[in-house]
Amino acid sequence: MESGKRKYSRCDFSQIIMYSLLPHIDDNVSTGLLHDFSYSGLCITAHHPVQEGQEILVQSSLMSKSTTAVVRWCSNMGNSTYKVGLEFKN
Repeated sequence: MESGKRKYSRCDFSQIIMYSLLPHIDDNVSTGLLHDFSYSGLCITAHHPVQEGQEILVQSSLMSKSTTAVVRWCSNMGNSTYKVGLEFKN
């Protein structure tokens, strides 16, 4: 895929979401801010860094059920905030 070209268009949307690092979903639930989403994934702001390849469980009122996603990238935005790109698992 060419840089800057996305397979699916993004929809801007601001909402608080909850997420858990897998496989420990009951141990630690965190909150993040949803920025945008598409058919294939979403972008959030988190208060903790996550590793590329990490699987997480995302909970949002946008989705009828919790959804598993994979961290594709994580950028330090400063002030203990991280922008995170997530791709839904099939």
